[in-house]
Amino acid sequence: MSEEDSRYYEEVIAKKRMFGGKIFNVDVEQVVLPNGASDIREIVQHHGAVGIMPFTDDGKMIFVRQWRSPLEQETLEIPAGKIDSDEGSDLKEVALREMNEELGLTTDSLEKVTAFFASPGYSNEKLTMFKATNLKKVENKRPLDPDEFLDVEKLSLDEAKAQVKKGAICDSKTIYALTYWELLQAKEK
Repeated sequence: MSEEDSRYYEEVIAKKRMFGGKIFNVDVEQVVLPNGASDIREIVQHHGAVGIMPFTDDGKMIFVRQWRSPLEQETLEIPAGKIDSDEGSDLKEVALREMNEELGLTTDSLEKVTAFFASPGYSNEKLTMFKATNLKKVENKRPLDPDEFLDVEKLSLDEAKAQVKKGAICDSKTIYALTYWELLQAKEK
Protein backbone atom coordinates (compact mmCIF):
# COMPACT_ATOMS: atom_id res chain seq x y z
CA MET A 1 0.00 0.00 0.00
CA SER A 2 1.37 3.41 -0.93
CA GLU A 3 1.82 6.11 1.70
CA GLU A 4 -0.95 8.12 0.04
CA ASP A 5 -3.38 5.17 0.21
CA SER A 6 -2.52 4.56 3.86
CA ARG A 7 -3.94 7.98 4.83
CA TYR A 8 -7.42 6.46 4.51
CA TYR A 9 -6.71 2.90 5.62
CA GLU A 10 -9.03 1.36 8.19
CA GLU A 11 -7.61 -1.54 10.18
CA VAL A 12 -10.07 -4.34 10.85
CA ILE A 13 -9.67 -5.48 14.45
CA ALA A 14 -12.73 -7.74 14.73
CA LYS A 15 -15.14 -9.35 12.27
CA LYS A 16 -18.32 -11.33 12.81
CA ARG A 17 -20.53 -13.05 10.22
CA MET A 18 -24.09 -11.97 11.03
CA PHE A 19 -25.86 -13.63 8.12
CA GLY A 20 -24.92 -16.25 5.57
CA GLY A 21 -27.26 -16.60 2.61
CA LYS A 22 -27.37 -18.05 -0.89
CA ILE A 23 -26.87 -14.66 -2.58
CA PHE A 24 -24.81 -12.70 -0.07
CA ASN A 25 -23.36 -12.69 3.43
CA VAL A 26 -23.38 -9.85 5.95
CA ASP A 27 -20.33 -9.16 8.12
CA VAL A 28 -19.95 -6.61 10.89
CA GLU A 29 -16.41 -5.31 11.27
CA GLN A 30 -14.91 -3.23 14.02
CA VAL A 31 -12.30 -0.93 12.50
CA VAL A 32 -9.74 1.58 13.64
CA LEU A 33 -10.03 4.77 11.59
CA PRO A 34 -7.04 6.77 10.33
CA ASN A 35 -7.45 9.19 13.26
CA GLY A 36 -7.29 6.33 15.81
CA ALA A 37 -11.00 6.28 16.65
CA SER A 38 -12.95 3.05 16.21
CA ASP A 39 -16.16 2.47 14.29
CA ILE A 40 -18.37 -0.30 12.96
CA ARG A 41 -18.76 -1.30 9.30
CA GLU A 42 -21.69 -3.43 8.11
CA ILE A 43 -20.59 -5.07 4.86
CA VAL A 44 -22.54 -7.11 2.34
CA GLN A 45 -20.21 -9.73 0.82
CA HIS A 46 -21.41 -10.67 -2.68
CA HIS A 47 -19.93 -12.99 -5.35
CA GLY A 48 -20.55 -10.41 -8.07
CA ALA A 49 -22.76 -10.31 -11.12
CA VAL A 50 -22.77 -9.75 -14.85
CA GLY A 51 -24.95 -7.44 -16.91
CA ILE A 52 -25.47 -7.81 -20.65
CA MET A 53 -26.32 -5.06 -23.14
CA PRO A 54 -27.84 -7.12 -25.99
CA PHE A 55 -28.10 -5.01 -29.17
CA THR A 56 -30.34 -6.25 -31.96
CA ASP A 57 -29.54 -5.91 -35.65
CA ASP A 58 -32.36 -3.37 -36.02
CA GLY A 59 -30.83 -0.93 -33.52
CA LYS A 60 -32.72 -1.88 -30.36
CA MET A 61 -31.69 -3.28 -27.01
CA ILE A 62 -33.33 -6.20 -25.23
CA PHE A 63 -34.64 -5.77 -21.68
CA VAL A 64 -36.43 -7.99 -19.17
CA ARG A 65 -39.49 -6.94 -17.18
CA GLN A 66 -39.76 -8.55 -13.74
CA TRP A 67 -40.96 -8.02 -10.19
CA ARG A 68 -38.39 -6.71 -7.69
CA SER A 69 -39.49 -7.39 -4.11
CA PRO A 70 -37.18 -4.84 -2.40
CA LEU A 71 -38.76 -2.09 -4.53
CA GLU A 72 -42.26 -3.60 -4.49
CA GLN A 73 -42.62 -2.90 -8.20
CA GLU A 74 -41.99 -4.22 -11.68
CA THR A 75 -38.77 -3.06 -13.27
CA LEU A 76 -37.37 -3.08 -16.78
CA GLU A 77 -33.69 -4.06 -16.76
CA ILE A 78 -30.94 -5.36 -18.97
CA PRO A 79 -30.43 -9.12 -18.59
CA ALA A 80 -28.16 -9.87 -15.66
CA GLY A 81 -27.32 -12.52 -13.13
CA LYS A 82 -25.19 -13.32 -10.15
CA ILE A 83 -21.97 -15.25 -10.33
CA ASP A 84 -22.52 -18.50 -8.44
CA SER A 85 -19.94 -19.28 -5.75
CA ASP A 86 -18.88 -22.47 -7.55
CA GLU A 87 -18.34 -20.78 -10.93
CA GLY A 88 -14.88 -20.04 -12.21
CA SER A 89 -13.49 -16.73 -13.30
CA ASP A 90 -14.77 -16.88 -16.91
CA LEU A 91 -17.38 -14.16 -16.68
CA LYS A 92 -18.16 -14.44 -20.41
CA GLU A 93 -19.53 -17.92 -19.69
CA VAL A 94 -21.71 -16.48 -16.92
CA ALA A 95 -23.01 -13.80 -19.32
CA LEU A 96 -23.75 -16.40 -22.00
CA ARG A 97 -25.58 -18.53 -19.41
CA GLU A 98 -27.76 -15.57 -18.45
CA MET A 99 -28.48 -14.70 -22.09
CA ASN A 100 -29.54 -18.30 -22.69
CA GLU A 101 -31.76 -18.48 -19.57
CA GLU A 102 -33.42 -15.08 -19.79
CA LEU A 103 -33.55 -14.44 -23.54
CA GLY A 104 -33.05 -17.78 -25.28
CA LEU A 105 -30.19 -16.14 -27.17
CA THR A 106 -26.46 -16.53 -27.56
CA THR A 107 -23.70 -14.71 -29.43
CA ASP A 108 -20.20 -15.11 -30.75
CA SER A 109 -19.69 -11.38 -30.25
CA LEU A 110 -19.53 -10.69 -26.52
CA GLU A 111 -17.26 -7.87 -25.40
CA LYS A 112 -16.44 -6.83 -21.84
CA VAL A 113 -17.11 -3.11 -21.53
CA THR A 114 -16.36 -2.32 -17.89
CA ALA A 115 -16.79 -3.40 -14.30
CA PHE A 116 -17.96 -1.30 -11.37
CA PHE A 117 -19.01 -1.62 -7.77
CA ALA A 118 -22.76 -1.24 -7.30
CA SER A 119 -22.66 0.45 -3.89
CA PRO A 120 -19.17 0.49 -2.31
CA GLY A 121 -20.35 2.20 0.87
CA TYR A 122 -21.68 -1.10 2.19
CA SER A 123 -21.14 -3.85 -0.41
CA ASN A 124 -18.32 -5.42 -2.40
CA GLU A 125 -20.71 -6.45 -5.23
CA LYS A 126 -18.85 -6.00 -8.50
CA LEU A 127 -20.89 -5.86 -11.68
CA THR A 128 -19.14 -6.72 -14.96
CA MET A 129 -20.86 -5.32 -18.05
CA PHE A 130 -20.82 -6.94 -21.50
CA LYS A 131 -21.94 -5.73 -24.91
CA ALA A 132 -23.56 -8.44 -27.03
CA THR A 133 -24.18 -8.16 -30.77
CA ASN A 134 -24.80 -10.69 -33.55
CA LEU A 135 -27.49 -12.36 -31.44
CA LYS A 136 -28.70 -15.87 -32.32
CA LYS A 137 -31.39 -18.17 -30.92
CA VAL A 138 -29.98 -20.97 -28.79
CA GLU A 139 -30.57 -24.58 -29.77
CA ASN A 140 -31.13 -25.71 -26.17
CA LYS A 141 -32.69 -23.03 -23.98
CA ARG A 142 -31.94 -23.34 -20.29
CA PRO A 143 -34.93 -22.97 -17.97
CA LEU A 144 -35.35 -19.83 -15.90
CA ASP A 145 -34.44 -20.11 -12.25
CA PRO A 146 -37.40 -21.53 -10.27
CA ASP A 147 -38.05 -18.13 -8.66
CA GLU A 148 -37.66 -16.13 -11.89
CA PHE A 149 -40.63 -14.79 -13.86
CA LEU A 150 -39.99 -12.28 -16.64
CA ASP A 151 -41.02 -10.94 -20.02
CA VAL A 152 -38.61 -9.88 -22.76
CA GLU A 153 -38.97 -6.46 -24.46
CA LYS A 154 -37.03 -4.83 -27.30
CA LEU A 155 -36.81 -1.05 -27.10
CA SER A 156 -35.24 1.80 -29.02
CA LEU A 157 -33.09 4.24 -27.05
CA ASP A 158 -35.91 6.81 -26.99
CA GLU A 159 -38.39 4.19 -25.77
CA ALA A 160 -35.95 3.12 -23.04
CA LYS A 161 -35.40 6.73 -21.95
CA ALA A 162 -39.18 7.13 -21.66
CA GLN A 163 -39.17 4.09 -19.34
CA VAL A 164 -36.62 5.87 -17.12
CA LYS A 165 -39.02 8.83 -16.83
CA LYS A 166 -41.86 6.43 -15.93
CA GLY A 167 -39.69 4.82 -13.23
CA ALA A 168 -39.70 1.33 -14.80
CA ILE A 169 -35.97 1.57 -15.58
CA CYS A 170 -34.52 2.53 -12.22
CA ASP A 171 -31.43 0.42 -11.52
CA SER A 172 -27.82 1.51 -11.92
CA LYS A 173 -26.70 -1.19 -14.37
CA THR A 174 -29.51 -0.42 -16.81
CA ILE A 175 -29.08 3.34 -16.53
CA TYR A 176 -25.36 2.75 -17.17
CA ALA A 177 -26.33 0.71 -20.26
CA LEU A 178 -28.47 3.56 -21.59
CA THR A 179 -25.67 6.07 -21.03
CA TYR A 180 -23.26 3.75 -22.85
CA TRP A 181 -25.78 3.39 -25.70
CA GLU A 182 -26.14 7.18 -25.99
CA LEU A 183 -22.36 7.54 -26.18
CA LEU A 184 -22.17 4.88 -28.89
CA GLN A 185 -24.79 6.72 -30.93
CA ALA A 186 -23.00 10.05 -30.45
CA LYS A 187 -19.76 8.48 -31.75
CA GLU A 188 -21.56 7.26 -34.87
CA LYS A 189 -22.74 10.79 -35.77
